[in-house]
Amino acid sequence: MSGTSDKIKGYYNDAVGSAKQVVGRAVGSEKLEAEGLAQEVKGESQKALGAAKDAISDATDAAGNAVDKGRQSSTADTVAGNYNSVVGGAKQAAGRALSDRELETRGVAQEVKGEAQKISGDVKRSVE
Repeated sequence: MSGTSDKIKGYYNDAVGSAKQVVGRAVGSEKLEAEGLAQEVKGESQKALGAAKDAISDATDAAGNAVDKGRQSSTADTVAGNYNSVVGGAKQAAGRALSDRELETRGVAQEVKGEAQKISGDVKRSVE
């Protein structure tokens, strides 16, 4: 369940979308500029999907290696942290693309929460 192909598609659409926006602005085509923005948002979403797939794959591997309840607790924190980091990043990207400061801010908060959960998982794992 590797997210590599999604990430590659995402980077492609992100770059092409950005280029379309620049060209649209340069030639005065609001339609081309809007298409570029939509494609860029699509690319950001694809990159987030790829990262989520990788996080799920990593979490599945970690869960498969968990042998005791304490280890499962640290794995749960890590899984939740990966999820919140990825979803928070996607919200930030969408908020930036849509000029929605509230969505972007909620994304930052969710990503920070995810990072804290991952640290919690790391601490629990090291104590074990």
